[in-house]
Amino acid sequence: MLPSAASTSDQPKPKPPLENFYVVTQAIFHTDPKWVDHILEVRPEEEGVRVREIRIAPLSAACPRHVTVRAVERVVPNTTVKKVALHFDLCAFSEDDVESMIHAARRKTASNSDGDDSASQTIVARCGTKQRVFELPDKDSLRFDALHLADSRLAAFWDLAAVVETRTFGEDFSLAKLTPEQDRDAQGLGAKLVSEIKSGKYDQAFADNNCPYGECSDHSSGSALQGYAGPIFACPEK
Repeated sequence: MLPSAASTSDQPKPKPPLENFYVVTQAIFHTDPKWVDHILEVRPEEEGVRVREIRIAPLSAACPRHVTVRAVERVVPNTTVKKVALHFDLCAFSEDDVESMIHAARRKTASNSDGDDSASQTIVARCGTKQRVFELPDKDSLRFDALHLADSRLAAFWDLAAVVETRTFGEDFSLAKLTPEQDRDAQGLGAKLVSEIKSGKYDQAFADNNCPYGECSDHSSGSALQGYAGPIFACPEK
């Protein structure tokens, strides 16, 4: 039985307000594309909340070193970041709470083989004046059923990005499946956001390996963007 987050400390945890958050998902596939990075960002804006999703990935199997950046965003009016986050109570946990529970839930031996896909997530949340960083490994590396029994609120963190995306952009929406017109719009917005990514805005949630063209699983944002040269819709002729 895993310890619950509540039992990892004798002191009750204060719950500062959730000001903003973003989630970076780094997925590795054994089919094409070989890797995909997603950024989901939620932050207040005037009378509402801006929800932004960015997808960085190779253009195709034939063009693994030509990278696309697609993005979509929406300002949800008359709401708050807390309401957009729904039941995901990011500020109820400390980094130590999450790290200790994940450590306790880790499998002794790896359950996923070299042929399996995997995805790690990192949540960066601003809770009051403090920032919290939660690193979530691939589910298959954990005894996830035990983690869910120990604290279902923490186990739900793995679903945060997908749930917010669905509620904001629709159940069938995917930046990987766009019409040609939608693709032009998504890559147009993505091009405008590349400078923000390169500025290091999301670097706390990326891995830090500067391997060539995002080819290692733990690559940095700079590595992911190494093959980016602007909107691209077909593989250039060699």
